[in-house]
Amino acid sequence: MNKRVVAQFVALSFSAGSALAIAAGPPPDQGGGQMAGGMPRQQVMPTIPHRDWHKGQRVPAEYRHYNFVMNDWRGHGLNAPPRGHQWLGVNGDYVLVTTNNWTISNIVSGTE
Repeated sequence: MNKRVVAQFVALSFSAGSALAIAAGPPPDQGGGQMAGGMPRQQVMPTIPHRDWHKGQRVPAEYRHYNFVMNDWRGHGLNAPPRGHQWLGVNGDYVLVTTNNWTISNIVSGTE
């Protein structure tokens, strides 16, 4: 009987400890999740100065993303893209590319 009481006491103390651990919640984020310091983590995009853009060059894969597509080309003082082309905005510069093979057709510097 005495061993049974001791065994139940030990089992109860282990279950109480695990219940407290669950109630404590997850540890604070150490930089590995979607939040950083309580704020949503922002994606850092690579930078290429405009002097590195050349007509006929293919746009690197990291810039073939909807974040760079300039749908408001009028608001940025750009001409309408021809059929099969689109404007990309990168670091304040505008690059006109073909949509089928991502070849640069025109470059407009945003610092002119």
